[in-house]
Amino acid sequence: MKPAHRPDLLLKDLGGLLLYYPGVSLAEAAPRRLLGPLAALGGDLVRHATQPQAEAEDELRRLFGPAGPPRPTQDILREAYRAALYNELEVLRYGALTPKNIGQLCQIEGREHLDRALGRGKGVILLIGHYGANQLIMPALGHQGYPMNQLSAPPIVWADILRETRTTPLWEKVLARRWALEQRLPVQHINVFSFLRPAFDCLRRNEILGLAFDGGGGSAWAEVQFLARRAQVSVQPAQLWKKTGAALLPATVFREAGQRRHTLSIAAPLDYQPGGDKNDELQRNMQAIVDRFTPHVAARPDHYLQFLLMRRRVRGTDQRPFFTDYPPLGPAR
Repeated sequence: MKPAHRPDLLLKDLGGLLLYYPGVSLAEAAPRRLLGPLAALGGDLVRHATQPQAEAEDELRRLFGPAGPPRPTQDILREAYRAALYNELEVLRYGALTPKNIGQLCQIEGREHLDRALGRGKGVILLIGHYGANQLIMPALGHQGYPMNQLSAPPIVWADILRETRTTPLWEKVLARRWALEQRLPVQHINVFSFLRPAFDCLRRNEILGLAFDGGGGSAWAEVQFLARRAQVSVQPAQLWKKTGAALLPATVFREAGQRRHTLSIAAPLDYQPGGDKNDELQRNMQAIVDRFTPHVAARPDHYLQFLLMRRRVRGTDQRPFFTDYPPLGPAR
């Protein structure tokens, strides 16, 4: 069935239109204390409508192996959907963020690591994953006066990538609206699917480059251990790291249930590990990156579950499926 004729996508897209059009004005005007109750209500409604329980159980079982997840799947799933909607409501408020109020939204831990790394004069790769409200790194640092760049795929790109499986005219309107909101952030966006010269240039200017290690783009991959699974990740972060000599600092954004403020945690820099065959060297350094990230997933799987479910659902169109152990795809709808 073509995406435009699928009732489930129509429902999602109508909800997206309501969220991203009249929702922007409402979200900017509403007190932040209302975001939690709204996200809890909306997250529960979306979860019951989409019924992801079976997929979520399978993803967590594969991720944690025989030991199992740290909490019951139902609890993780509930918090994942509530947090996802909370983060979306934060996106709607991007235009209202300023240097004066950004501290009410996000606090920074490990800022000394970032300042010390910039003191080297070779730029900083701030390495993130699609974990929690990861996009808050852009306003959290940009509104603090840091020269921030982000290497990523603009939302509108996904309309072309998923043209045959997901894209509808309504969804394209939602993506365009989200992209307009992201462009209001104090950051220079660099398209990961275009020329990467701007990424090298910003590091040469001793600026910050935000880069997700677990995205779907790239031209070469390494297979790494990711908790109990094997993951296929682009070696692009390691290549940029080696070629530029920039400091590489892992960073995560987390928010405990019930709290209003997020925490951007910036860790001490990783040391690049040279030597051996080129492919082995890249694989070794990507494994070191993943090893810094997986403890956060193990501690707060609800911060990563939505991304796991998304990558599972697009495994048929990904350049490389994120994990190597996905179940076989069923017949096309």
